[in-house]
Amino acid sequence: MLDEYGKLVATIGVNHDITERKRAEAALANFSTNLKHLHRINTTFYRNSKALFADYLETGCQILGLSTGIISQIIDQTYIILAVKTDFENLLPGLEFVIEDTYCQTVVTQQKTITYLQVGEIEAMQTHPVYQNLKLESYIGTPIFVNGEIYGTLNFSSTEARRNNFEPHEQEIVELIAQSIGKSIAADLAARERQQAAAQLQLQHRRGLLFADLTLKIRQSLQLEEILQTTVTEVQKFLQADRVVLFQIEADGSGTVVKEAVVPGWPVMLGQNIDDPCFRQEYLERYRQGRVSVIEDLENSDIEVCHIKLLQQFSVKANLVMPIFQRSQIWGLLIAHQCATPRQWTSFETELLQGLADQVGIALAQSQLLETVRESEQRFSTMANSAPVLLWISGTDGRYTFFNQSWLNFTGRSLAQEIGDGWLQLVHPEDLRYCLDTYRRAFETRETFQREYRLQRADQEYRWILDTGVPRFMPDGSFAGYIGSCIDISDRREIEQLKDEFVSLVSHELRTPLTSILGALDLLASGVLRTQPERAQRMLDIAANNADRLVRLINDILDIERIESGKVTMTKQVCDAADLMTSSSEALQNMASKANVTLSVSTLSARLWADPDRIIQVLTNLLSNAIKFSPPGATVWLSAKLQEQLPSQSREFHQSLIPADARQIKFQVKDLGRGIPADMIETIFGRFQQVDASDSRKKGGTGLGLAICRTIVQHHGGRIWAESALGMGSSFFFTLPVLPEEKTLPRANPCAPLVLVCDDDPSVCTVVKLMLEQQNFRAITVTSGNQALELAVQQQPDVILLNLLMPGMHGWDTLAALKEQAHTSKIPVIILSGLLPDARKEQHPEVSDWIVKPPDERLLFQALARALASKNHTIKVLIVEDDLDLAQVLMTGFRRYGIETHHAQTGREAIDCSQRIIPDLLVLDLVVPECDGFAIVDWLRQHNRLCQVPLVVYTAHDLDESDRERLKLGQTLFLTKGRITPEEFEQRVINLLNRIILYRNGEQS
Repeated sequence: MLDEYGKLVATIGVNHDITERKRAEAALANFSTNLKHLHRINTTFYRNSKALFADYLETGCQILGLSTGIISQIIDQTYIILAVKTDFENLLPGLEFVIEDTYCQTVVTQQKTITYLQVGEIEAMQTHPVYQNLKLESYIGTPIFVNGEIYGTLNFSSTEARRNNFEPHEQEIVELIAQSIGKSIAADLAARERQQAAAQLQLQHRRGLLFADLTLKIRQSLQLEEILQTTVTEVQKFLQADRVVLFQIEADGSGTVVKEAVVPGWPVMLGQNIDDPCFRQEYLERYRQGRVSVIEDLENSDIEVCHIKLLQQFSVKANLVMPIFQRSQIWGLLIAHQCATPRQWTSFETELLQGLADQVGIALAQSQLLETVRESEQRFSTMANSAPVLLWISGTDGRYTFFNQSWLNFTGRSLAQEIGDGWLQLVHPEDLRYCLDTYRRAFETRETFQREYRLQRADQEYRWILDTGVPRFMPDGSFAGYIGSCIDISDRREIEQLKDEFVSLVSHELRTPLTSILGALDLLASGVLRTQPERAQRMLDIAANNADRLVRLINDILDIERIESGKVTMTKQVCDAADLMTSSSEALQNMASKANVTLSVSTLSARLWADPDRIIQVLTNLLSNAIKFSPPGATVWLSAKLQEQLPSQSREFHQSLIPADARQIKFQVKDLGRGIPADMIETIFGRFQQVDASDSRKKGGTGLGLAICRTIVQHHGGRIWAESALGMGSSFFFTLPVLPEEKTLPRANPCAPLVLVCDDDPSVCTVVKLMLEQQNFRAITVTSGNQALELAVQQQPDVILLNLLMPGMHGWDTLAALKEQAHTSKIPVIILSGLLPDARKEQHPEVSDWIVKPPDERLLFQALARALASKNHTIKVLIVEDDLDLAQVLMTGFRRYGIETHHAQTGREAIDCSQRIIPDLLVLDLVVPECDGFAIVDWLRQHNRLCQVPLVVYTAHDLDESDRERLKLGQTLFLTKGRITPEEFEQRVINLLNRIILYRNGEQS
């Protein structure tokens, strides 16, 4: 301080504490120095990451004053040392620790810098493995991030505790070093990935070149041997292997080395057959499954000893084996051997060999395909020219290059005229545009096509052709053109047209009778005709006649369906031609009478092996046609004659019953109708054919009858034909083989019903006796009442047929005498008289029935059946039928004979009812609910009291011999619904019942 005179008199001072400033300045100076160190490191070129990381760790330790520095990588929960600067001898790069056993766990979980000044003072850390083993007191660690993801840690530590906290600039320096390390690692990874990608690309390029080269050589050579040798040679060069072989495996697991490329000095395997049981048992199945074998060191491998010894024979130290497949079947193996030293096969080499094995498989398949194509072309050339169909081939330009011989024969032209577009000259002008457009559209899309067009035949007639074209492709998939086949469908188109007409016809034919039936039945059901019995009866007649017409139509349709499907079943048996002619003519007698046509029948007895129902079907069809097309007052003749020689075309139908030199019978049906045009003589035997389509409306019929007749006759070993002239009538003929005559006459069945015929007219006795014997009855005749009384006592007949007006003893007196005697009182008596019974009086109680002479055969046998049934205990019949209407009709018919009837609608009901009533006869439909007819019969066979029940199988199905055998019980009769009339069904079943009754009576006696 100065006084007033300017003289210094005192000094005043102010002191400031600048310690923090100096510390900051020192820290700043240190940070600046440290940054310079980092800058030096970052601008220095290092040959590898190892030197870079060592410099970072050395610098870090100097900056922090710590003795240990570590760069680590964290993979999952594993801590791996990448680089280390330390005084500890046991801390080395590559060591791994569980992350939990390091101070860095917190760094990783919190992903930030963590520091410890004096670990020993932290109670929770005193048991930490690092502290226990290394006694590290001070620690600073920070995460290393690579591409945004934590990669590892950078940490520094020392066994000496720090007195002061880590300065912020120290933490910042550590974090900066971690960032630099992360960037360096990221750069190294990127460079490594680029190097790997480049190496992979180079390998792929080399493999691609090899594949391309080998594939080119395979495609350039069609010789399999050359292809295989090229493969082993190129593979051996590329892999630098000591040996490469192709080993072909035989079916038994042995094999042969078929190709080899080997470095000189090593054993040669070519041509050697190797049969190694060890290979067959242990390895062959693996190769079949597509698995490969990689052996890097044979002596230290885990393969079977026997296989090792085999390979050692050829100095093998390492091998690589790939299976070769030819069309999914193993062909053999592609094998690379290393003989000098063991070898580590790379994935690239494995994939390369696998790909080449696939190429060899393709080459094998291609070679096989080419050989197949050569053979196929040769076969095609031979077959094409011998084929009955028309064949053509076109090229890639769409033009036709080949026509087979059948085509040339069809058109009558040469190949030179047809090829190209020449064949189009023969296409019908109306079809040409459609034909070309269809081919063009298919050609553009390479699709299969079909076209129908008219093509001119050599005789100048246009024929409808069905042309099917299929695209052709070469083995490599390239389009080669089309191949086509043509068939003449003119006949088919004509048949289709006829079928269309037939459908229309059938539609009309079905609706017409149905309309009549429904109309008549509606009138009856409404009750409006209740007071008009004659009109009501007329309606019933209309319904019945149209029902018959409908049944005939349906039967024809079903027959033709079975004929077309080959399911016609013929149930052949020995029968008499005369009986068949008589049955047929009698069946059509009413039709002839209504048409005012006379039937003249000249029967001829001959034994036939035939289905009587089918032959009757043929005869009735021919007779009905003759009647329909004959004018009123005309005559239709049915005759037959024997011929000595069987036509050769029928011999294929011979049965064992018919010798090769058998005679034949020729039937003839002749009429005086309008005749048949000459061009229709053969056509009318085709399906859906009639001389005039309007005949179906005027005369009835479907155009199926003669086609059915032809099939039936042919199935019997005969033939059918017609002869006719317009306006002169027609004659239809058919032949059948004749069985040799029996040497002995059959004896009468002693159990057949015995009928006593009493009539004073011997001719009546003879006729009635013949009628009875034809239906399996025994008959004795007398001409007076006294004789009747005497024989009735002696013979005990089952039934007596008694005339009334007889000289001597009147019929009524004879009846009274018979009823008075104990031995004859129970014998049923049927009056057979020319007198009508008095409608005003009740029938005599001792008379079973009354038949008016001349006897109607059907009424006579119905009366006999009733008489026989009443003579015995009540007959029980079980009808198994799911159609309630049909069941009711059948039951009503049986009840007229006093027969007790029962009905079952299902298979289960049939079994239950059979056990309950024990029927005398079972009428069985095969198709019923719950269980069918076969199952019912199977069950009945197991039942002691039912296994011999007589059976009538009444079904709509045609049965073959095996079906019939399965269905037999006791006496068994097979009848087909729709094939016999209700009257025929009734008569045949009643005859069966009569035989049953007499058989039972025979057993009782």
